[in-house]
Amino acid sequence: MNTLELPEKSIHIEIPSHWDEMDQAQRLYCLKQAVLASAGVIRPEEALVRCFYRLADIQRDYQSIAMERVMSEEQRMEKQSRTWLLAETLCGFIFRKNETSELEICYETVYNHFPIIRAGKVKLYGPDHLLADLTFGEFRAALEEMNEYFDTRESECMSRFLACLYRPERINFAQLSQREDFDGFRREPFNRSRLPINAQHTAQVGQVVQTAVLLWFTYLVGYIQKETLLLGGVEVNFSSLFGGGSGEGRRSRGNGWVSVLHNVAKEGPFGDVEKTDRMGLFDVLLYMKDCDDQNREMKRKLKKK
Repeated sequence: MNTLELPEKSIHIEIPSHWDEMDQAQRLYCLKQAVLASAGVIRPEEALVRCFYRLADIQRDYQSIAMERVMSEEQRMEKQSRTWLLAETLCGFIFRKNETSELEICYETVYNHFPIIRAGKVKLYGPDHLLADLTFGEFRAALEEMNEYFDTRESECMSRFLACLYRPERINFAQLSQREDFDGFRREPFNRSRLPINAQHTAQVGQVVQTAVLLWFTYLVGYIQKETLLLGGVEVNFSSLFGGGSGEGRRSRGNGWVSVLHNVAKEGPFGDVEKTDRMGLFDVLLYMKDCDDQNREMKRKLKKK
C-alpha cells in the first residue's frame, strides 16, 4: 500500500500500489477505465486520474465542482497538475509503455481474481491461482485460442479462449464433492469438442472481465517460463526448457507447446497424447524439467571424459 498524508488537513489515506491490494470493486473500476483508455474512448491520463480518485476515495461533489468554477485559470491548471502528478506516481502501475512507446494495460498478477464469472444466468468456474489446477490439454488449447485471437481480433476466438478456462459446474458436484476420492475440480471436465457450446456462454461475459482474464493468462505464460516457482515446497525454474527465458516476450506461441506434448507422449511416461493432455500442466513441466536436468548432467559428464 502507498500512503498519502496531508498533515495540514489531518488526512491519512492508504492507496493500493498493486492490483492484488485492491478490493474487487476497485479492481473492476480501474480495469474498466484502463479498457476505455486502450479503446481510445478516454485518454490514459484521464483514466489514471479517475483511478486515483477511486482508490483514494475522493468524492467529486457539487461543492468541489463549484469551487473549481470560481478558481482562476492559473489555479485550475495548478490543481490539475498536482492531481495528475499524484495519479501518475500512485497509480502508474496500471499502464506501461510497450515496444512502440504506447501505453497499454499492465495487469500483472499470479492470482486469479475472477475465479467465478457470470455469463447471463450461468456461473462459470475458472482456474486456480498460477493456473495450478489446469491440465496440459486445457493450457495448450487456451494458448492456441489466445494466439488466434491476437492474430485475428475476432470475438469468436476470445469466446473460445475463455471457454478453455471457464466452464459450468460439473453435474452432481454437490454429491461428488462429498466423496473420499473427489478430485477437487468444480468446473466440468475439459472437452475440446464442446468448445463451441461453452463459447456460447463465454460470449456473454463482459469486455472488462474478458480483458482481465486474457491479460492474466498472457502474463502467466511468460511467468511460468521465466520465474522461479514454489511447487510443493520446492523452488523450480523452467526457463531452461524455453531457451533460458528468451523468446517472444509476453506472447508465447502454442506451436512450441504442441511439439512438447508430442515429445512427452512419445517418451510414454503418461501414456498416449490424449492421456498426456489430461495430466496436470505442472506434472508435465516437472517431468520435462527432470529429463532436461538429466540430459544436462549426462553432457557434463561426457565433457569430463
